[in-house]
Amino acid sequence: MADQELTNGLQNAAAPIAPEASALSDEDRALLEKYSRTFTGTFAHTLDSKGRMVIPLAFRDMLGKSFTVAPEFDFKSIAVYPELAYVRMRESHDRALQETGNPERKKYLQWLDAYTFRAQECDGQGRVLLPARLRQIILGEDKDVDIMGAGDHLRIAVRVKCEDQLMDFIANIDAVLANM
Repeated sequence: MADQELTNGLQNAAAPIAPEASALSDEDRALLEKYSRTFTGTFAHTLDSKGRMVIPLAFRDMLGKSFTVAPEFDFKSIAVYPELAYVRMRESHDRALQETGNPERKKYLQWLDAYTFRAQECDGQGRVLLPARLRQIILGEDKDVDIMGAGDHLRIAVRVKCEDQLMDFIANIDAVLANM
């Protein structure tokens, strides 16, 4: 279950390399601060027989001691949120529900809450146990996963599906770039 780095976007996110602080403008310091807590990079892992996986050290440092494991927005992968990122996301859904009263959003939030696990922690070896029911629904029987940075949280998905999504993205890169 050793970390296998797939991209070089995350060398040591806990201690980003930056120019001498005194040589930076206020704007540049603000940018460095803003993105110093952004999850980037992709690592390949295999779940053990108990459904545990190692969270890469740089990701663990950014997650903090306690974090939330939940379905990703589309319920096609698992999200791991630092507590503050999770409550911000959840609060934005609550505000939207209050503003619109949308019954579909209410149903969505009921299922999101049903499969969200707060106050999760890594064990002494840096592993997190992915809750069995969430694992079954989203990952199925697949044990080979990618754990990747997704801005304010981590995304855990079946490796084969990630590879397929990447190949589709690359095949359509010209259209993507033309529409940016």
